[in-house]
Amino acid sequence: QDRFFAGADASWSVEMFDEAYKAFAVERGFKPLPGGETIDRIQRSGPAELSNALLVGFVCTIFAVNRSQGVSPSTTAILCVVNDFANVLFVLDFLGRWWSRGMLWTYVFTPAMIFDFVSICPFLLRFFVPDFSGVELNFLKLLRVLRVYRFFRPKAFQEAARFILPMFGKTVDDFFLRVRPYQLQVVRTFGVLFTLVFITAGLVYEAEHTSNPQFQDFYSAMYFSVVALSTVGFGDFAPETTAGRVVVSVSIVVGLCIIPFQASLVAAAVAEEQRRTDILEQQGTAAGPARKASAEALLEYMERCRAQLAWDAARIAELEDLEREERARAASGED
Repeated sequence: QDRFFAGADASWSVEMFDEAYKAFAVERGFKPLPGGETIDRIQRSGPAELSNALLVGFVCTIFAVNRSQGVSPSTTAILCVVNDFANVLFVLDFLGRWWSRGMLWTYVFTPAMIFDFVSICPFLLRFFVPDFSGVELNFLKLLRVLRVYRFFRPKAFQEAARFILPMFGKTVDDFFLRVRPYQLQVVRTFGVLFTLVFITAGLVYEAEHTSNPQFQDFYSAMYFSVVALSTVGFGDFAPETTAGRVVVSVSIVVGLCIIPFQASLVAAAVAEEQRRTDILEQQGTAAGPARKASAEALLEYMERCRAQLAWDAARIAELEDLEREERARAASGED
């Protein structure tokens, strides 16, 4: 059930997933609603998570472009419509997750659901509170995208590549088999750090741009976020609002915890790769004759297996002929 809660394995059948879902519902104390297991299965699937990640990346791009200088009003209007459509999808995703948990109120107060609700809250409130018409927090959905980084492990990465690029077949397998674990760890680390920087920049911009002329566009906030989280602190930008200072303070504390940890993961992955390389080099220089003898023994074993399989196939065919003859005699005896 812990495995189910973390996400179903790709090899699970529909029946296995439904059984795990029912057991999970009993454990968590909620009554499954109609279609809840189907919604949960779809939302937990790899294609759904990858699609959600692409959508979040798209709305983050819209957020950055809309808050840049020199963007025409017509372009801004089109991007706002597209962004509103994405927000509708996020609302449906939120409701779907809640529905799959039997509309359980305690589930709404889990950290992931709280961040999801905060990200769509300005979109919902703008219909009732005009002051929220220019506020956007859907970039907080980047925290949900962190789940996608579980695909950046050798086996999961190859399976995702086969799904995204099915037309290339063997070429994809050959290419991604050469991708090393430490390279995937570097990508995961970059993704986590980019998420931290982007969310900090977005929150600082929303808190400061109306009262602080230093933050007139998103890229100024992004620059400030990089400088602040790297603890360089040039001093050319500074938050003036209480909300902005709180965001920066919390982000720096989080960064001091996350950045060294991610750096240690990269260092460990690189060290492991170097250790494997050294072992392979030692085996290559010290075991040349032994490797040749081992290859010859393997070929001899494969030849014996081939002969055994041929004998087994002939024996199976002989037994099938005998069975057919027995059936024919039995049928003639009944007549």
